[in-house]
Amino acid sequence: MSELNFIDFLPPATDDEIINLERIIGSNLPSEMKDIYKKYNGGQPQPSFVHDDKNLYPINSFYSISEIIESFNDFEDESLPDGFSKHEMLPFAYDPGSGIYSISLRKVDFGKVYFYVLHEEAEIFGVWGSFKSFVESIVDDPDL
Repeated sequence: MSELNFIDFLPPATDDEIINLERIIGSNLPSEMKDIYKKYNGGQPQPSFVHDDKNLYPINSFYSISEIIESFNDFEDESLPDGFSKHEMLPFAYDPGSGIYSISLRKVDFGKVYFYVLHEEAEIFGVWGSFKSFVESIVDDPDL
């Protein structure tokens, strides 16, 4: 992974903002996620592609802490992939279209990152074992 930098970000999230988010979702955020948000509160990652074992996906931007809370409270069951209910996914980034990157808050797969696209229904395209593996798979070159 190349060095991850962000553009168009808000001032770093404070400890209080992160603690408040954790209180709202009822669990701790991955330490790697906290580290990013203490440096960049949302914004566009540079580089801006991420890959799983099969495909390369674009990232348009990470949500700010306030946008994460808003999305967490807004997303209803019908806009989530099968098997997920409201408050079982924490959206943190999105692609240039209708794709969302979210962390699972379910006990069965807590911390896994899912990339899903909302067309008629939400369909999962990418899966990473953790936020750390997601961040480590961010790459510069769309040709890999």
